Amino acid sequence: MNNTWKDAWVIFKRDLRLDRLYLFWNVLFMIYMAVAIGALATPSPRAGAYLDPLQDFMFFVLIPITGFYFSRRSFNYLKEDSYTRMLQYYRTLPIPAITVMRGRIIQLLTATLFNGLLFYPAYYWLSGFTSDWLTDVGRMLAFALTWTGYLLFINGIYIYFEFLSTGRRYLWISTLIALAAGLVAFLIHWFDGNALTYTLEQSKRYSLLSPVMWGMLILGGLSLALFCKMTLSKLGKRDLI
Repeated sequence: MNNTWKDAWVIFKRDLRLDRLYLFWNVLFMIYMAVAIGALATPSPRAGAYLDPLQDFMFFVLIPITGFYFSRRSFNYLKEDSYTRMLQYYRTLPIPAITVMRGRIIQLLTATLFNGLLFYPAYYWLSGFTSDWLTDVGRMLAFALTWTGYLLFINGIYIYFEFLSTGRRYLWISTLIALAAGLVAFLIHWFDGNALTYTLEQSKRYSLLSPVMWGMLILGGLSLALFCKMTLSKLGKRDLI
């Protein structure tokens, strides 16, 4: 068991070392995301801010991306079917599927932490929440962790299709997820709601005791565990040729 995690760390560090130049673009993109979303915010004296529905859509679509590092593999998955080629390579060594999966989970968690430390502070500053929110770090953490739960929920789905699909099918699934996010944002707005406003207000009111935060983290963790388990059960049977 411990050797499996140790080998997973070796895989993660190898991939990171090979793609270390992409980390520069990773930093730029996280800052760009914060600028693009934060510029839409319209702070008010009330708790939280009443934000344009476009921000909901952008959060729904882009927050899951903070669970990725930019890499040669992620850029070339459509042209080269790079995720399938990766699995072919590890199968020939051979490296157990559980080790590859754990390496992917390590990548997800470290990318979430690294990108979150870039994105959320920049978003708070650009959206105008800094003066009010920086007095209580718990509020900022509660908001970030609430959306981290959503990130884990969606990334479980991404991992499933990343490991079990061709690059072309993975593209279509990603597109459908984005369209579904747009539909959810529209429906929330249709019923006079706003996901960002709600999570901001809950985080401000309850801080780290926010029931929304804990609910999303539990839901996200369960979703990730379930999809990883289903992926592992099918991965050994997948024809990689």
